[in-house]
Amino acid sequence: MRPGRVLTDIEQSERLPLAARLAARSTYELLRAAAERTPEHRALCCVPRARPATQPVSLTYRALLGKLRQTANLLADLGIGTQDVIALLLPDLLETHLLFWGGQAAGIVCPIPPSAPLDQIVALVRMVGAKVLVAPGPDVSQDLWRKAERLRKEVEGIDVVLQVQGAGNERDAIYAFDTLLADYPASRLLTGREIAPDDIAISFPTTDTTGAPRLVPLSHGALLYAAWAFGLVSMLAPEEVLLRGLLRFFQWWW
Repeated sequence: MRPGRVLTDIEQSERLPLAARLAARSTYELLRAAAERTPEHRALCCVPRARPATQPVSLTYRALLGKLRQTANLLADLGIGTQDVIALLLPDLLETHLLFWGGQAAGIVCPIPPSAPLDQIVALVRMVGAKVLVAPGPDVSQDLWRKAERLRKEVEGIDVVLQVQGAGNERDAIYAFDTLLADYPASRLLTGREIAPDDIAISFPTTDTTGAPRLVPLSHGALLYAAWAFGLVSMLAPEEVLLRGLLRFFQWWW
């Protein structure tokens, strides 16, 4: 049992500036450092369906980093640059994590709450100016795929749709994410991008006091601070598991 934090711990911690405390400059660098330090340690475990017979899917830090690089390289090949936005309309899936973190290495990620009404989703996607929309195939969620089809028709500027766990239809610029991912290298970022702490990583959807949709930009530095602060107060050991779904986090933020 590790001792809890006391005032002297906090005072000692505050003596060191945050910039000197954070070795990484981006979420990508943070995950890369973890993969270099403990490559075979389990980084992520997803349960696709909350049923007793469902087998969880796990990735080590080495495997996760490779798939994040493949995701970033795929998005860059689709025309995503550092200022371009990828809108994620996804439930809790392994691919959701790959696109959420890998997308930050290519451009800016906007996670759309799947339960939001269609008119608010349309407003958010228009507001953020997304170039790529990511949605699950109809076998995963017919409701979300129908929303994606409506978005494609109503929002100008969406050049490409990436379909997760689906066959896609390249004639309509709908590409099968899982199929294409293997075509891209996992060893490095092809763009050679050097991400700065002030670069925007996420455009987070929220609402104002009237209920109208709004977007909150979060930089890589802000996310690194959040990770550092959470580690400071939670005191989780490397072998301990944090139970949390991205989807629930989006709904809470919303």
